[in-house]
Amino acid sequence: MKKSLKYSGLAAATLIAVAPVAAPIFNASSVVPTAEQKADASYSKATQEDAYNTFDATFKNYNNATQADFVYGAGFAFLNPSNRYTYSAELLNGILRPLHPQYQSMINDLDVVALLNTIVFVVVPADGQSISEWRDDMLAAGQHGGSVNYRIVGLPMSTIKDHTLWSNQQLVKYFEPVELNGKPLDKTVYAKTEVAQQEIHAMNINFETPVDGYVGQNKSDFGTTGKYPISIKDNLGNKVDPQNVTSTFYNGLDLATIINASTLPKAGTVVQKMTIKFNRNEYNDLFNDLDQITINGETYSGGLLSKVWDKIGNTLTLTRVINVGLDNWSDSDVNGVVTTPIKDMSDNNIVTHLYDGKGNKVVGRALAQGSDWYTDTKRVNNNTGEVMYRVSTNEWVKAADVSYADKDTDVDTGDSSGLTNITDLPAGSKVSLDGPAGFVYSLFTTDGKAATRGLAGDTAWLTDKQATDKEGNTYYCVSTDEWIKNGSGVNFG
Repeated sequence: MKKSLKYSGLAAATLIAVAPVAAPIFNASSVVPTAEQKADASYSKATQEDAYNTFDATFKNYNNATQADFVYGAGFAFLNPSNRYTYSAELLNGILRPLHPQYQSMINDLDVVALLNTIVFVVVPADGQSISEWRDDMLAAGQHGGSVNYRIVGLPMSTIKDHTLWSNQQLVKYFEPVELNGKPLDKTVYAKTEVAQQEIHAMNINFETPVDGYVGQNKSDFGTTGKYPISIKDNLGNKVDPQNVTSTFYNGLDLATIINASTLPKAGTVVQKMTIKFNRNEYNDLFNDLDQITINGETYSGGLLSKVWDKIGNTLTLTRVINVGLDNWSDSDVNGVVTTPIKDMSDNNIVTHLYDGKGNKVVGRALAQGSDWYTDTKRVNNNTGEVMYRVSTNEWVKAADVSYADKDTDVDTGDSSGLTNITDLPAGSKVSLDGPAGFVYSLFTTDGKAATRGLAGDTAWLTDKQATDKEGNTYYCVSTDEWIKNGSGVNFG
């Protein structure tokens, strides 16, 4: 059979129809979904191949869609029957309108037309999107340019007739697509505008929540420009400054009891409700077209936008959770090294304990005796006077358990001469560390100073070099510029 594939423009008969009034109407009944959908066996493999090629040529990515077509198509997103199309119907309107300039048709191949007319093509969101998200993408592309994905699935007309009340998502979930010559009619394509316009239409808000507080702390500490600032930018990255910010503090998550005192009165959970007002005249372009606000990664658009945005008052509502404790901690920057004491190197049960930022002991991790650790933060409990030093992201040692020295002070980690006598080791050499796994062995840099990382006990590491310090201690290289000192619990072999 001769195949004749020609481009016929918008007015030609095409694979898809979009006018809602042309959508077929079927009688509903319920049957058990089938797992496999094959083309009618009366059609030859050649005809099936031609039909599949028509399907594949019809649905392609299109890079020159118009914003007006996206706005038009968005009106069909929620209409299941209108998003089911047959081959011989006209393609002028509908959800696929942004793709329409590339549609093609078959001429003279009547068998191909007859085969395709036994199939209904169902259009659904791609990539697991909900219908609402899909429609929002269309509207966004219509307003500002962009792209939208469409999944087109071919199903037998008999299946659609028997399940006319099913949603399109249910149909493509429970039924396999028709196969033509072993190829499924299931394809995802995109339509996008040639250039997305750089229009200001959204705000991105970022702020820290939850945060820690303490009993007696002044509520003014939680202002939007102090310790806990709020970042407000438009979708092009420009800073947006509020006209003013007012806060109301509540005891508990139910927002039932307002805290009128100037300080946080008791331990527990406090909610800070912030009302941020903007000068509309200052940001007129933004607020005239504002259709999306993202707060700490959560996006509000469409009907959800009004949950956080009052377009009449030009105000934004944010909430922050404050976990109020009894302890009042203050931090200061330091640049030093803490050294754990040596009590009995033969006893691996003797360790220096680690604590989290609130002073709670960390389970399963500790520092080995006689190890040195870089610290960048000193924390003081203003209620008790207790001091801690940070040795990892959220692990601290108590000052009473270690000795501290500024980093440029000799703390027996080697002097300015650093490590010398660096020699290569045989391939496959390794260092094994005694347990338990909670042990942390300190590392050093080539200049002999404490590194910022450590190695866990009960582990083994490849090493390719060894070196010594001025005292004759041996070190093994375990990364580009990190060395472990030979000693109790460190075994080379």
